[in-house]
Amino acid sequence: MDVIERNFMRLLRSGTFGDDTAVEPMSQWKWNQLYQMSLMHGVTAFIYDGIKAREGEFFINLTDEQRETWRRTVEETEEKNRQHNILTARLIEQLNHLNTRPILLKGQAIATLYNHPLHRSSGDCDIFFPLPPQGKKADEWARTNGRNVTSPEKSVLQYLWNDLKVEHHHRMMKLTNIMLNKSLQSIINSEIRCCDSTYAYIDGVKVETLPPTLNLLYALVRIAKYILNDGVSLKQVIELGVILRKIGDKVDFVKLQQWIDQLHLGDMAHLEGSLLTELFNFSYDEIPFMNPDKKENISRITREIFNMKGTHTYDWYFTQGKNVFVSTSNKGALMWHINNSRHFFRYYPSETVTNFFTSFAHSLSHIEE
Repeated sequence: MDVIERNFMRLLRSGTFGDDTAVEPMSQWKWNQLYQMSLMHGVTAFIYDGIKAREGEFFINLTDEQRETWRRTVEETEEKNRQHNILTARLIEQLNHLNTRPILLKGQAIATLYNHPLHRSSGDCDIFFPLPPQGKKADEWARTNGRNVTSPEKSVLQYLWNDLKVEHHHRMMKLTNIMLNKSLQSIINSEIRCCDSTYAYIDGVKVETLPPTLNLLYALVRIAKYILNDGVSLKQVIELGVILRKIGDKVDFVKLQQWIDQLHLGDMAHLEGSLLTELFNFSYDEIPFMNPDKKENISRITREIFNMKGTHTYDWYFTQGKNVFVSTSNKGALMWHINNSRHFFRYYPSETVTNFFTSFAHSLSHIEE
């Protein structure tokens, strides 16, 4: 890492996990570069928290103009999240009134675990409906009350509700390997039905979230899928760390390890743990699913994180032009995915192959017949 990247990680660790490693001196130009990097990764408010925690450090030498830019960006993030929370709370109230049992996933549910929940950049409102009849009822309500309703895949319904982007999920998550996905769905169905519900409060509304052990498995699988398709997301790695730090004492790690073994997720989970130990200074004691005797070299991943080389799968979808010839929308993206799948094959072989060919087949569906 260069000095900008090193200070980026120091401030990010400080703002999210309270790390106190001193920053190195940088020019005003480099501070501007760090700010741009924080925008690209969606962690500007977290790094600002790190800056605020180190006001007395000599090398936090931002100009007044730079400080004002950071402050305005953080205030905009906070206001956006306030509005997002208000709309989400009202939506959950509507869905609860219909007795549909909405379970909030990902972003806002995880944000409640942060020291500064409003500092996590918000995206879509993702809601899981574990029971098909209730999910169908929720979809009918959305088609009547929402706008721009679409169904990009069989188990997902997307729509706008008062300008809030919402996704209904009838499968919490899925794997492309048929046998592994069957095991995953069995785990989810069993856990959702057998365990006590977990709740968080958003804008004063009691909202159901995932049970702690299932929540951690969800984070591990989600990161694995993202790594295979798009590269490593720092935000998702941070969320894995937040879950471990804030509700790790409520996780049944014996059960979690059984699930990891059942899903053949062990090597990939170890890699994800290595990202926490190497980038965010977690200890092996905090990550029971890691093998402390197995060292992992994450230098390639780190280079890609800061070079932003990961390319979304949809960037290499095949399309047909006015002539009969078919081409990809981004040949570089296709090669990135081939190389990425090859590199991570050893971490999750049973899913990597099916994931690549499933994405490949999906891209072919964009060709006009």
